[in-house]
Amino acid sequence: MRKPQLLSEEEIQLFRDSVTGARPMAQDKIPPARLPRNKKTAVKTSIEAEEPNLFYFSDEFEGYQPDGSIIRYVQPGEDPHLAKNLKRGDYQPGVVLDLHGLSQQQAKTELAGLLAYCQREHFNCACIVHGKGSGILARKVPNWLIQHPNVRAFHTAPTHWGRDGALLVLLKTPL
Repeated sequence: MRKPQLLSEEEIQLFRDSVTGARPMAQDKIPPARLPRNKKTAVKTSIEAEEPNLFYFSDEFEGYQPDGSIIRYVQPGEDPHLAKNLKRGDYQPGVVLDLHGLSQQQAKTELAGLLAYCQREHFNCACIVHGKGSGILARKVPNWLIQHPNVRAFHTAPTHWGRDGALLVLLKTPL
């Protein structure tokens, strides 16, 4: 089976006549210029902005004592039903922070940044996913949260937000 020719015999002969006597070009040994790549710039998290918020968190403070697998806390002076309202899903988080794979110091810095961000953006509810794992962050995060003056209440998240590996946090918002 022969392929159909796209060019006629006359066109092919015309091409051969036009390239007769052509010789290859000599390489001039100059490499082609490389265009500078657009370097990807990492989003710079402002550690300086988060540092003032870290003073709220002490690693030695052990003010929260869990009673079972459910974690709940309401700041003194707040409505005692806030934790129950969080559990029912009356508040929807405006932002989610995932702490999986972070060290304690990184998690503390991220948590401080989240709380500052929520204040700045006027979010009154956040979800903090600490995971189950070895339970280190599961124990530390509630102790850090009760030290912060803007935390009104927190409760173990409902199933669709992470259950035992997450907390819903209710925050004070500026007026």
